[in-house]
Amino acid sequence: MPTTATAVQARQPAKGAIKGRELRRVAGRLLWDAQRDREIHYREWFERVIAAGYAVGGKDPVASFLTNIRDSPAVQRGSLPGRYRLDPNSLEMIAQQIAETQAELADVENSIERTDANTEQRLIGALHAHRDELKQSLKGLEAKMTELRYVFAVNATGSDGELDTDGALRAA
Repeated sequence: MPTTATAVQARQPAKGAIKGRELRRVAGRLLWDAQRDREIHYREWFERVIAAGYAVGGKDPVASFLTNIRDSPAVQRGSLPGRYRLDPNSLEMIAQQIAETQAELADVENSIERTDANTEQRLIGALHAHRDELKQSLKGLEAKMTELRYVFAVNATGSDGELDTDGALRAA
């Protein structure tokens, strides 16, 4: 038997079924624009997304919605079960992690450059593997930052602005 939310979703002229990162970005941005960092129950948040004309992909749209918002770097659990809020401090935390990862990557690359023919192949291999792990980690952190900037409507310097659907900032 369909829930009220899924029944509403079935009647709603949808802008398109969304899921994954796109769902997190759209849901987060809608919530940020409506109420900033105040807590909300996930079902009410889901209803807001549906009311905005979106359909949530997945066999069980409410469960899919909950799973996706919990994975968002912008979302933090609320004070009661089922309640969540957006955390604008996550921008600063991810920026710090990016800076630390970039610094460590620079150190590893400098170490690789300083190796010579006498350096053990095992050590060189370990440095290359560590560099690759750092690059992969940095890629993930940058994806999180792009998502956060979209949700919180900020550009790279932290000022307010508008983002297009790809997450690129346009003039406000």
